Amino acid sequence: MAKLTVETVRQEYLVNKLTSYEIAAKYRCSAAWVNTFRKRHGIRTLEPWERNEQQVLSQHQTEYIYGALLGDDCLKRYHSTGNAYLSVSHSKSQAEYVKLKYEIMGGFVKSGIKVYYDRRPNRQDSVGFRTICHPVFTKLYEEIYPLRRKTICREWLEQLTPFSLAIWYMDDGSLTQSNGQMRISTEAFSYQEQNQLQSVLAEKWKIHPRIKPSQAAGKWILYFNAAERDKFFALVFHYMIDCMQYKLR
Repeated sequence: MAKLTVETVRQEYLVNKLTSYEIAAKYRCSAAWVNTFRKRHGIRTLEPWERNEQQVLSQHQTEYIYGALLGDDCLKRYHSTGNAYLSVSHSKSQAEYVKLKYEIMGGFVKSGIKVYYDRRPNRQDSVGFRTICHPVFTKLYEEIYPLRRKTICREWLEQLTPFSLAIWYMDDGSLTQSNGQMRISTEAFSYQEQNQLQSVLAEKWKIHPRIKPSQAAGKWILYFNAAERDKFFALVFHYMIDCMQYKLR
């Protein structure tokens, strides 16, 4: 067995990010011995997220997340001291859309897209994935879930880009065939939060939706007449993938 020194183990484990099992295989010793050696010499245990090749969100991923959190995606956290993760889920009919989301977040996803079967009456099966738990998601969770639910704030909305809006619309937008009006289902947010959405759309892009009552009691949604719809579509059409083109017609 090649002699393992403290510096060798520190380099292999903390810098090269080899696991104890990989170090054991490389130096022909047992993983239990490597773990004991590490602890004896005060070499800390890496958190799972520290082994991830990608440690910061790209601009594209950031724009995606800020839009998707307005829509169907959500951040979850097992407990107050743990790191958060991003959860994505859509009906099986939107599998191509889930694939796009998976490709965007690929650097933070270790498992593939999964099918979730729902045997309850009148429920559809779904497809989705979740990212690893990571501090980048914890930071977003603390910003967007101050009361343990999505809560719109100005700082969040200021990060939106046309790509973010396209993701939001592909998640929750629709077109009314009878009058051509566009709507975005925003029932998860309060009237005051939707006022903030209204303000940012007007200030950044001169788009002026109306807040109207939803069919659900005490809930509200955003409506866009034909003129405002066209301004919105001019921003997002470039990002709409093929399986979502029906939402533009």
